[in-house]
Amino acid sequence: MNSSETKSDTGIKDIDILIETLKSKDGITRQNARNSLVEIGKPALDALIKAFKIKEDPVHWEVAKALSQIGTAKAAQALVDALEDKDFSVRWIAAEGLIHVGFDGLIPLLKTLRDKSDSVWMREGCHHVIHDLVSRKILFEATLKCLMPVLDSLNQFDTVVKTKTAASRALEIIRRQEKAA
Repeated sequence: MNSSETKSDTGIKDIDILIETLKSKDGITRQNARNSLVEIGKPALDALIKAFKIKEDPVHWEVAKALSQIGTAKAAQALVDALEDKDFSVRWIAAEGLIHVGFDGLIPLLKTLRDKSDSVWMREGCHHVIHDLVSRKILFEATLKCLMPVLDSLNQFDTVVKTKTAASRALEIIRRQEKAA
């Protein structure tokens, strides 16, 4: 075993220990562990996504916060799934994380919205994300334009079919944009 293998193994062990520390009853200890995981960043994502499936407090909230703060495309699907979490604060953190991810989170967001547009929590979370992305104008004009019908449909609470259609159309346009890039 060479020294780089040892370093790599230690890194994984450190990540596992930090995730285990998120169970602490002490808020400062949890916050320090979360901050360390965020600092590690992408190498911690697989373990964080796995830990996110643990729906126990406070681990679930801390992992949602870490995924949100790291904010990469790899975390996007876990964050989208969290838009239906029973805990409002986890749903809010997930939406904020998706805003942080930006364009790279749109495909999993729109796919899930298309498939679960009858979920009130999913609609609320998607509205939060899309509204913020549109109002900040941090996306390309063509992307903003294709998201407007989705946002309009989310503003009308009784139009699940319209939301599915708008999400499907936006998804097609964004996929074409990705292929063209």
